Amino acid sequence: MKQVWIINQFANTPNMPGHTRQYETAIGLIRRGWKVSVFSSDFNLTKRVFLKLKRFRILLKEDIKGVSWTWLRVISYKRNNWRRIINWISFCSILSIVVLIKILKLRFKNRRNIVILASSPQLPAAFMLWIFCYLFRIKFVLEVRDLWPQVLIDNGSNKDSLIIKILLWMEKILYLKSNAVVALSKGVIEYIKQKGAKKVYWLPNGANTDKFYFSELPFEARGFSKERPFLAIYAGAHGEANDLSIIIEAAHILKDEPIKFLLIGDGPEKKKLLNKAKNLNNIEFRDPISKKDMPFLLSKSDAILLCLKDLPVFSYGVSPNKLYDAYSSGRPIVTNVSGFIKKEIEDHNLGLTANPGDPKHFAKVINQLKNSPRSVRSAMGKNARFLAEDIYSRTKINGKYHKIISNLIVQ
Repeated sequence: MKQVWIINQFANTPNMPGHTRQYETAIGLIRRGWKVSVFSSDFNLTKRVFLKLKRFRILLKEDIKGVSWTWLRVISYKRNNWRRIINWISFCSILSIVVLIKILKLRFKNRRNIVILASSPQLPAAFMLWIFCYLFRIKFVLEVRDLWPQVLIDNGSNKDSLIIKILLWMEKILYLKSNAVVALSKGVIEYIKQKGAKKVYWLPNGANTDKFYFSELPFEARGFSKERPFLAIYAGAHGEANDLSIIIEAAHILKDEPIKFLLIGDGPEKKKLLNKAKNLNNIEFRDPISKKDMPFLLSKSDAILLCLKDLPVFSYGVSPNKLYDAYSSGRPIVTNVSGFIKKEIEDHNLGLTANPGDPKHFAKVINQLKNSPRSVRSAMGKNARFLAEDIYSRTKINGKYHKIISNLIVQ
């Protein structure tokens, strides 16, 4: 039987906060006749806590709707300091042992029916799995979620440091030697090819268009007011790269407008953001919620916010799942992300875009969207839903994944 082993340190199921790409890919492949195993860390990136493993327990295996899911213990971390590196190493080490034992239990002929799909940014884990695939003649696919280590370099890491040099070397080998490379962002395809990859496919992040249902914009009787404010929601990580301080500054600028900002999630920058917003009445912070509860929440919004730090790599190398959930829900987008995302939103009339790193302009476009006629905002939402169904449907993406890895098995 054809098997695919999916590895992503931060993979989640729908009852958890965070992205669920690996879960939805696994379910889609099972429906197409694959036997699927997923390996991930039990340390939830959004909440920064262990969700399943009891003290001293190293791993837990579960059957989740036919998916064999293995949760692994890692060294935890709260901030992006040295403990984050130890976190990578711990996941790579435990994963390597578990996967190697699983491979050795198989007969040689059965190994030919396996594809290992390793999803970045955790390059050490992907690199170790490629070594196993090379030694045991197993097909290997690299999925590029975030462009590591380029995002670290653009964010200020020293390109000449030992850690960055090791990651650059791993990246080069993985691009050269993988049987296929899957890019989530169309903007990184040329970068990956220049690094030596031969078979590169674009399979973007997407949305479950059944779960993230389309709904009309919430009703406002006579325009927006303090009793019925324009609700702008950000749902996702509260990290340095997300640049959420721009939302706080926009809230300061718009404090006298009938606009409410709702930020849902957690991360290392949340305490700083809470302190920065403590005197504002037009902004609310909430804890992370599970993916399955997200569609209902987004249906209450008038607009979805997407913010990222002004880094070169973010202009071409990101594919945020929260963006496609917003598309699928039929909500206008306000973003400060430049490059491919900005062009897509402007070309398809999906919302409004602001200059990166410019809170005054960010506030201006939010207010501009709020003041736009309902018919204009509604058209943006309908355009977004059409794009979700046409390009970013998880069903279509899973079908393409099935074809790619099926072709590897028969080679």
